[in-house]
Order: sequence, then structure tokens, then C-alpha cells
Amino acid sequence: MQRRIVGIALLLAGIVLLLATARNLWSQPDRIAAQLSVSLPLVLVLLLDLAAVRFLFSERPGSRLRSLCIGFLSVVSAAMVTYEGAVLYVDNQLAADRHAGIFESCYKVWGARGLVTATSQIVKDGTQNTIESVSLAFDEGATGCEIDVFFDEQLGQFIVSHDRPYHLKNGKLLPLSEMMAAVGGRGYIWLDFKKLRHLSDAGLAAAVAELQEITDEYGGRDKMYVEGEDPLHLSAFRDAGFPTILDTHPLADSHFVTPALINIYKLLYHFGDFTVMGMNYGALEDPIYGERTKAALGNIPMFIYHVEPDPAILQSLATSGSVRVILVENQSLNRYRLSGCP
Repeated sequence: MQRRIVGIALLLAGIVLLLATARNLWSQPDRIAAQLSVSLPLVLVLLLDLAAVRFLFSERPGSRLRSLCIGFLSVVSAAMVTYEGAVLYVDNQLAADRHAGIFESCYKVWGARGLVTATSQIVKDGTQNTIESVSLAFDEGATGCEIDVFFDEQLGQFIVSHDRPYHLKNGKLLPLSEMMAAVGGRGYIWLDFKKLRHLSDAGLAAAVAELQEITDEYGGRDKMYVEGEDPLHLSAFRDAGFPTILDTHPLADSHFVTPALINIYKLLYHFGDFTVMGMNYGALEDPIYGERTKAALGNIPMFIYHVEPDPAILQSLATSGSVRVILVENQSLNRYRLSGCP
């Protein structure tokens, strides 16, 4: 009797997977090749399910190997069904969400580490991530600026730097509190939080408290977007009232596993209740934020970085309703007045 119950459960799981496969292929018939990368694994599991059901309903004596195989198929089938159900639910929820209150402006290009006047490359004692470069970006019309920071647990404060060992500014460390004392209140800040996942629990609590103090004194936290790739640590800043950017690292749009990865990121974004999703644009000839990825993400608000200064690409991103902020790869270029409005 128990074998037959398991067999029925596997058969039902197989039917669900078959329906999910049909939905994937039917929903976007013009992208059959893209959908196959997600659907083919489901078809494989379905076929294995049917083989398992055949053995379960047969009267042949069982074996340990057969039991292990059926147990494995049961777990995989349950995981696949859960995954498909979660993706379908999240897609429906995201389609109905208007994402009101998130940065909306005709001028989406922000300063990336400020506006530099010498080189756009990251150098140890360069002009990026300085009070001067960020102030210049705001002076030249940027509505927001991206800044790279670490939280130093020993010092108990944020240090403005793209790398470790820290880049010195005018021969010394630049605390975020000093940066915000100079530029706080002038516009939005995209805080690129380096190595967020490496913080201890005590360090994470200290970082949240420090950022609360800084924004309370020098600028509202509603304009401080905190970026991180660790959803668990990032959620601490979400809970403290900061807008959050879930940084993602999918493969190129043309890669066959990209649709599955995008679905996973969508689940993390939705159930993590983050504000926006961040993503590298990628290469012009083979972008990460390409047409297939755009379609899969739907209307999720996106902050796109490392965008080549190609006029057509920048204009396309600026007029996209989902793209809210753009960072141009070359930080010495001022594209802040590029308008995405009609």
C-alpha cells in the first residue's frame, strides 16, 4: 500500500512538471530555445518519474538500489514542483506590483564613484570615491552618486574605498561620515557595500547602527540605497528602513542556464522584500542584461552598472520603465542630463 501511495505521488508530481513545461513553452513561443534550457530538465525528471511509477506498481521484488533511486526521484520531484510553483506565484505577484516610491526621474545616470577628471581606472591614490569627485558629480547635475565602502569592524566605521588594502584619499583614510558631512543631502547615494557577507553578527549590527547615525545627521536614509549580494545580511539594512539593492551576478543573456538563474534571483528579490535589483550590463556584443533577461525580470526595478558609453544603449536603458538608475563604465564622462522622458 505504501509503495502505491508513493507511486501516485510521483505520478502527480510528474503531471505537474509536464504542465509546468507546457506553460514555459506556451508562454513565450518566440523564445522556445530559451525556454528549453529550463524545460528540458523538467521533461527528464518526468520520464524518470514514469519509470519509477512503473516499478512501484509492479509486483517485482524490490531492491535497496531501487528504493534509493525512487527516494531520490521523490525528493527531486518535490523540489521541482516547489520551484515551479514558487516561480509562478512570484511572477504573478511581481506583475501586479507597481513598485511605487522607488527612484523615478527622467535623469537616470548617476555618478559612479563621482565624476573623475583624470583617469577612469581604479588606482590606489586616484580621484575616484573622493569628496571632490562626488561633489563634482552633484555640481554637474547628477541626481545620485555611487560610493564604494567597507565596514571596518576594528575601527567601528565605514571606510570609503573600492579595495583592500584601503585606497587613501589625500594621504589618509576617508570615513563615510566625513564624506556624508560634505555631500549629504545633495542627492541620492548608492552605497556599494563591499564584502558585506564577511561581517560577523556583531559587525553587522554595528554597521547598521553606524549607518543610521550617519544618515540621521547628514541625510535621510530614504535616499541611501544599500547594495549587497548577501540577502541575509542585506535584510538587516532593509529592516532598519534603508532602501536596498540586491546585487546579482547572472551569466550572459545568451547562456543556456540564464533563465533558471534569473528565476532564483527573482525568488530572492521577492521573498527578501528588497527595493531594487542590481546587475552588471555586461559586454555590448554579449550583454548580461539582454533581451531574454529583461523579459524574464518583467517590471522589477533595476539599477544597471558598468554600462559602456554607447549612445544607443544608454538611450534604450534611459527609456526603459524597469531601469531606474544607470552607472556608466567610464567615470570621467558626464551623461547626467541624458533624459529618458518623452
